[in-house]
Amino acid sequence: MTALAEGDELFIEDNRHTWVGLVLGLWLTGVFVGTLFGNVEGRRSHTYEAIMLASILWPAGYFLFSRSRFVPGGFSPGTIASLILFGLFCGLSSFVSHAPLESVQYTVLTILTIVVVLQFNTNLNAAQYETGLKVYALLGSVLVCGFALYDHVPGVRLGGGKGILNPAAFALITASVFLTAMIIRRATVRIPILVAMGSVIYLTGTRASAVAALIGLGVTLFARRRIAGASGYTVLFLCIFVGGALAAYYGDAVLRGVSDFFAIQDRHRGLESGGSGRLDTWKATWNLFLANPILGVGFRAHETVLKVNTSAHNGYLALLAEIGLIGFVSVLFATVSGMRNILQRNQDPSQTFSYSVLLGLACGYFVLAIFERYFINTGNPTSLLFLLSILGPAYPYEQSVAEHSMDESDEVGYETPCSGFTDGDVLQVRV
Repeated sequence: MTALAEGDELFIEDNRHTWVGLVLGLWLTGVFVGTLFGNVEGRRSHTYEAIMLASILWPAGYFLFSRSRFVPGGFSPGTIASLILFGLFCGLSSFVSHAPLESVQYTVLTILTIVVVLQFNTNLNAAQYETGLKVYALLGSVLVCGFALYDHVPGVRLGGGKGILNPAAFALITASVFLTAMIIRRATVRIPILVAMGSVIYLTGTRASAVAALIGLGVTLFARRRIAGASGYTVLFLCIFVGGALAAYYGDAVLRGVSDFFAIQDRHRGLESGGSGRLDTWKATWNLFLANPILGVGFRAHETVLKVNTSAHNGYLALLAEIGLIGFVSVLFATVSGMRNILQRNQDPSQTFSYSVLLGLACGYFVLAIFERYFINTGNPTSLLFLLSILGPAYPYEQSVAEHSMDESDEVGYETPCSGFTDGDVLQVRV
């Protein structure tokens, strides 16, 4: 360390006082629990609404009373402007909605959820992200396995046994647990979770979540290539070699299994059906947008207007039809900006391990949204993780910590000797 000039002060920030990483993990797990218990009460009941509202918004109380920053900061003007435009057109779409009360409720809930996400991202760094995702992966895997055992009914797709969730919703949540398991450094813990969550997704028979999980896993591994040691590459190539050899040896069985899982030849879910009739549904949803290009048909209200299916089964088209072109483009702008931020952070080897998981989650979700009902959603941990991924601050977190992490009243300064300092130099440490 070079000697400091007289009167210089060196400030070292210590973030050990914050519990924000643990709060993140408990928040995501709590939303999963809220989804389960809320659905037991029925999705249209006031109890369900109260449970989901509490499970999604309670971290705001933590940020209000803790030493973390309550008001979000560090986000680019473009991101803030795009989020304001999105909220504005969600609200405006309510005036033309066929379900105006529902549109207003979902608009308010979505805006409040985004604020909570921005609060988390203002206060989280890579290490705290690792803590939070690790907590969610561990607790989430226990919940997924427990619910799978409870819901299992022979001859019925997993997730549809007791009528609490449907297979697609269960697989959607399980995919996020599968991907966040990659944050666990100990292979003896990580691999069993990956195997268990992959098995659950397979038993749900949900193709979209399976593809999203595999793509997310591939992106995470690729993003970590710079920090992977020789042993990591050896294990990866060994897995590819063994997997390829087994697939070649059991080629017929593998092809049959893939064909059965993806229902390629199924007349109801296969290629000849247009993907369970999705092509016709997508066309009808596109026509809804063409008929209402500015304000749309109402946020989260396209299902009340669509005549050919229960929903659009495409989050992008659904959002486009619901809030119009301007609102949709504003979301795309925020998403692209967020992905750029993740990629920049992933270039820093000290942050790669955490942000590679967020990058994988986001890329997997992009695929998932092609086949799911919503692109921007708040009622499940997978959608919340996507929002966390794409709504990060515009500059490295360390700068945010230096500027915002502590109030002056929380600072404790003391002097300590350090070799290499000249007479009168002061090393001030803030804890």
